[in-house]
Amino acid sequence: MLLRLNKQILFALLGGLSLILLVHAQDEDQSGFISIDCGRTENSSYTEQTTGINYISDTGFVDTGESKLVLRYVKDFYQQRYWGVRSFPEGIRNCYKINVTTGDKYLIRVSFVYGNYDGKGKLPTFLLYLGTNLWDSVKVRNESYVINKELIHVAPQNYIHVCLVNNGSGVPFISAIELRPLTVTSYPTQTGSLALNWRLDIGQTGPDLKSYRYPKDIHDRFWDPYEDVDNVWFTLNTSSTVDFDGHNLYEPASVVMSTAATAKNATDPLMLRWDPPVDANDTKYYVYMHFAEIEVQANESRWQYITNNGKPYMESFAASYLYTTTIYSTKPQRGSQNFSIIKAENSTLPPSINGLEIYTLKEFLELETNQDDVEAIINIKSAYEITKNWQGDPCLPLNYSWEGIKCNYLQSDSPRIISLDLSSSGLTGEISPSISNLAMIKTLDLSNNNLTGPIPDFLSQLRDLNILNLENNKFTGSLPLGLTEKINNDLLTISLCDNPNLAGSEPCKTKKNKNKIIIPIIGAIAGISALILAGAVFLCFCKRKRKNVAMNPKPNPGSVELEQKNRKFTYSEILKITNNRQRVLGKGGFGTVYHGYIDDKTQVAVKLLSQTSSQGLQQFHAEVHLLMRVHHTNLTSLVGYCDDELNKGLVYEYMANGNLQAYLSDKTSDVLTWEGRLQIATEAAQGLEYLHYGCKPPMIHRDVKSTNILLSEKFQAKLSDFGLSRNFAPGDRDGTHIVTGVAGTPGYLAPEYHQSNRLNEKSDVYSFGIVLLEIITGRPVYTRTNGERTHITRWVELMLPRGDIYSIIDPMLERNFNVNSAWKAVETAMACVSAEPSKRPVMSTVVMELKECLASQLDLTNFNSEETALGSSSIYVSQNNSIMMMRPSVR
Repeated sequence: MLLRLNKQILFALLGGLSLILLVHAQDEDQSGFISIDCGRTENSSYTEQTTGINYISDTGFVDTGESKLVLRYVKDFYQQRYWGVRSFPEGIRNCYKINVTTGDKYLIRVSFVYGNYDGKGKLPTFLLYLGTNLWDSVKVRNESYVINKELIHVAPQNYIHVCLVNNGSGVPFISAIELRPLTVTSYPTQTGSLALNWRLDIGQTGPDLKSYRYPKDIHDRFWDPYEDVDNVWFTLNTSSTVDFDGHNLYEPASVVMSTAATAKNATDPLMLRWDPPVDANDTKYYVYMHFAEIEVQANESRWQYITNNGKPYMESFAASYLYTTTIYSTKPQRGSQNFSIIKAENSTLPPSINGLEIYTLKEFLELETNQDDVEAIINIKSAYEITKNWQGDPCLPLNYSWEGIKCNYLQSDSPRIISLDLSSSGLTGEISPSISNLAMIKTLDLSNNNLTGPIPDFLSQLRDLNILNLENNKFTGSLPLGLTEKINNDLLTISLCDNPNLAGSEPCKTKKNKNKIIIPIIGAIAGISALILAGAVFLCFCKRKRKNVAMNPKPNPGSVELEQKNRKFTYSEILKITNNRQRVLGKGGFGTVYHGYIDDKTQVAVKLLSQTSSQGLQQFHAEVHLLMRVHHTNLTSLVGYCDDELNKGLVYEYMANGNLQAYLSDKTSDVLTWEGRLQIATEAAQGLEYLHYGCKPPMIHRDVKSTNILLSEKFQAKLSDFGLSRNFAPGDRDGTHIVTGVAGTPGYLAPEYHQSNRLNEKSDVYSFGIVLLEIITGRPVYTRTNGERTHITRWVELMLPRGDIYSIIDPMLERNFNVNSAWKAVETAMACVSAEPSKRPVMSTVVMELKECLASQLDLTNFNSEETALGSSSIYVSQNNSIMMMRPSVR
């Protein structure tokens, strides 16, 4: 039923779907546009000739980075905003701060053109954040390609931060940032922001297909042509203006709506189909379909309805002549999508569509630092003209908090700044009053500066302040009474030495001599306590929600307290479960693993601690405490435990297909496909990534190898055997290490770990790289040729100069793999096994690279299988978020 009300069209709702067309004033100026040319050195503006858009320099939005020009051939080809870049060779995270209007909705677009600006010809990969949340990764695949990332986002504050993060795979850079205001009621979501997948102009014909933006589209959206490469539809077009009075809420460009695709056979549906990225079946999509009737025939009508995955999506409707009808879902669509636009029974014309927008829902869940703290620290930065890389959010993301700042992370509240270290920062003037607004600060270090004036009494009003270091400054007067009272009540430890004009101050030499005695003793006690505690208690909290970390009391050396949700078994029950330990699944330093059944139906693996194992008890505790607190689909899960006085064991889920190494041996008759190998590698990498980044504190596995990657009945990979694992502080990621006894398996140990007993997360990355080489080549870690033992990394290094991928990939695959996918996998593995830890990627990058390898393989497979299965009138969107087109495989 159609109801027409004064240029306002409302269609019936069906299952949460709505079609809304509203009167909206068209504004063809650039009001509200923010157009930033990144890397433009002078603080100036210009009007881009092809679009008429006014661009300004980025110098007022960012404190760091270097301006660079791209190569001449790129400058000649692209619009002016792509002629230069700002690169960020220094610092892990660099951010732009852009002022916006709180509560307004914006289209945020960032653009990247490498153009070999650095003359190195090395294509980087880095991360893109919006504030505290990961937006996307930026993978440069070609020197001259433009990469655009778009997001529709409602600003929660009066500013946004666009941040680039160096993840160890190349120097981040950026070409342009553009913000375009949108009507708040357009593109509605229940929660979250919308990341653009595709925005398509459907129905263009001819040899010169065109993309459109401003001024054709008043919101400066990019519309890309979707080409009918298979000649499966007819095209419609009109020279008339569509929506001449701007009556549609979404206001798609008239030039886009003036063409349409229609089925050649009236009985055939138009199909819109796509799949989520690999391992992202829960991806949520919002879809916006734009329809306009652009041909008029006497006694003809075009009524159509829409289904999705075979279910009703939109009941029968007809678009008005030269007016846009937009159909969208008010609830996200999950997983694979298969839309069909079908001719209704009362229609004489086949179905048609003019434009299509598809977005992925981004649920940005990370809170920002408490705004009072943010304002305070920004004022402190301004007052002292601090030159540190203080950009973006002070506390988040966890790995990129500001230098000299520590925060606490509450379960359901914003992080708060609890420590500020500005020692040796060249500070002058008096203590900034803004420090008084850091209400939860516990530690304040302003030592070794040139601060002057009296020590302010407001410091005594900071309730939680318990450590204050003001030594080696030029303070005058005397200590405020409030601070003196806190010191006398043992509520504050203060250092005031080397302030010659401050009453009661003395040289630091005496105190430092005392410290030379006290600190090593305290340090030794703390070190011994930490070693004892590590052997008994292994704390690892899931990052699903940030929590305050409280140290648990050390358990009895012979027992361990486990959560009630895991089942406790007596030793006699263990014997029954394993049928008196009848079937052995494997043996290790910890003990023996047996097969068993719980309740005569659920298969399990039971690991019993060997009573003769000298390290077994410590590993038992480590593994128990880890698995009790860590839950991830790619880590083995704990079913229960046995903690009798003399017998201790763990009961795991049963992994029916054993370990990965068994399927890489030349003795097996079962050959894993290339797709299967990449899937296993990706899942194992996700498990390791979770240990490094999803736990608090983060953790190092220390024994990553192919035998510790187990396979379920459906060949899902799970990382196992956590007895050697160690937790480490987040600060240990960047160059510092944990010193520990050498543990692990020869051949998998990183060079620096094996030689010096020093490790960090990059040691695990090296071990995983060895596993990945095993997966790729099908070769063991060590082989003997002419009596000489050769490590797998050396063998691959010798093969690479030949440039023959078939000589590297496991011959058992019989060349059944995508060459591009294989090369990328080899490159990823060799990056992981770099001799220098700093050159190895982090596991997040490894996961991303492997997913791209898998997507590349699946794209080829899916194209071959789907090419003839979709019918004559179909639009197919592939798994790697690009329109499926046949292209020659090149490298």
